[in-house]
Amino acid sequence: MFRIYFPIGFHHIISFAGFDHLLFIVVLCAVYTRQEWRRILALLTGFTLGHSLTLALTALQLITISPKVVELLIPVTILATSLANIALPKPSKIWRPFAMSALFGLVHGCGFAGYFSMMLGDEQSIVAPLFYFNLGLEAGQVVTVGVFYIFLFALGKIFPAPQRIWTLFVSGAGAGLAAKMILENLS
Repeated sequence: MFRIYFPIGFHHIISFAGFDHLLFIVVLCAVYTRQEWRRILALLTGFTLGHSLTLALTALQLITISPKVVELLIPVTILATSLANIALPKPSKIWRPFAMSALFGLVHGCGFAGYFSMMLGDEQSIVAPLFYFNLGLEAGQVVTVGVFYIFLFALGKIFPAPQRIWTLFVSGAGAGLAAKMILENLS
């Protein structure tokens, strides 16, 4: 099972088909420096927990959410995270961004829930597939964030700027892309 579900979780995050997840993860972490890796891991885990809960509830057919609504809400989460990074001071405690990450993970999980339920097919239990999928998801997020911080480090060498400027740049770009996605979903 590991060989099936771990790669699916990993590719779910790192593929450009999951661009909305990539963008959310990058914007979520934009406010932190690479030295704050423990906070970043906490946020990623919060996202995975929320994502996992939605997948489980959907696979067990306890909830059903319209894909059209989900496709609109996902970029709303990106926009909200971007705007929080821009307008609010960097949180001193991890609970608020962790809660936001977990809540928004619930929304993002809805975007993959139908496909995940289909993949399960005749599985007797969702526990092992969900666990392995989430390990892959978490690994994909860590790789995404690692690449993001390597990229920021390289850009910082070329264009030295304080962390706040990079946060504003990444969050502004995230907000712009999210607004475009929202408008596309509304049309």
